[in-house]
Amino acid sequence: MRKLTLFFTIILVVACSKNNSNVEQIAEENEWLVNEDNISGSFSMYPLGDHPEYTTVANTNLPDNERVGIMAFEDEIRVYPYPHTFATEIINDSYQSQKYAFTYCPLTKSAIAFQRTKTLRASGYLYKNNMVPWDEDTETLWSQMLIRGIKGERINQRLNTLAIIETRWKTVKEYFHEAKVLKTIVPSTTRIGGTLSNNTKNNLRNSNLPDDREFVYGVLDEDDNVSIFQYEDFSNQNRYDITLRQYNYIVYGNNTHNIISAFEVADFNRYQTLDESEFPYVLQDIDGVKYNVLGQGINGEILDKPKYAYVAAWWAFNDFFTNFTFQE
Repeated sequence: MRKLTLFFTIILVVACSKNNSNVEQIAEENEWLVNEDNISGSFSMYPLGDHPEYTTVANTNLPDNERVGIMAFEDEIRVYPYPHTFATEIINDSYQSQKYAFTYCPLTKSAIAFQRTKTLRASGYLYKNNMVPWDEDTETLWSQMLIRGIKGERINQRLNTLAIIETRWKTVKEYFHEAKVLKTIVPSTTRIGGTLSNNTKNNLRNSNLPDDREFVYGVLDEDDNVSIFQYEDFSNQNRYDITLRQYNYIVYGNNTHNIISAFEVADFNRYQTLDESEFPYVLQDIDGVKYNVLGQGINGEILDKPKYAYVAAWWAFNDFFTNFTFQE
């Protein structure tokens, strides 16, 4: 009888231990990685943005100074005018077998593309006025600018990104005539769990800087150290060579064309900067191969980009990060 009682006691203890372990895991996943005081909004998912349609540059009418994001693939260039993304803020897209989500936050002015397995949607939450995507695969909530899970199964993990090059519509018209341009997204579903709020209107902030200086380009490392580049940094030179951890990056900028791009290279000395008259080609390697500002080579090769880099409003970078390096 004592042996039988001991046996059931052991079974009960083991079972409780397993249950406690699960509870602890759930508790961790249900906690916010970040300070909840900086979370606003509610879980009220934006309409689903999927099955995007494209048109030609010639058939698109936008103001010359409209900000757009460009994504370059092997044989295709896609342009995402930011106003065309406002209805959903996230567009689930794909190129061949590569699934990705183009995301744009109209508050922090940040455009970042994430690799995905299933659908991403704007959750309705904001963290420090920045969008918080939700992914269908793990139901994790992500901070767009931190590029990090802040609640859920993948808390404190990072998504992989694809490079977005930001410029103005005028540059696209003049140099990328064959690009495909995203049409205005018409949501396939309505917003879930609530109605549109006045968050966008109420949370817009002004850095009190002229428009061209309000936006900056940041290159991040794994520890959230950020190298900041302003467009005016490229008034007198077009290139900066930086090293973050073991990675070398050539950062090219052109103040006239409102564009900054970075390329990962093994050796800075293998590349020379081309004269501005050759734009959109900006670099040439020692073998004579020219690369445009999107990183596309005339031989079909594409230069690698930084793992984490994007344009956003300076006040947003200043809210999110503390360790900055500025160009002198």
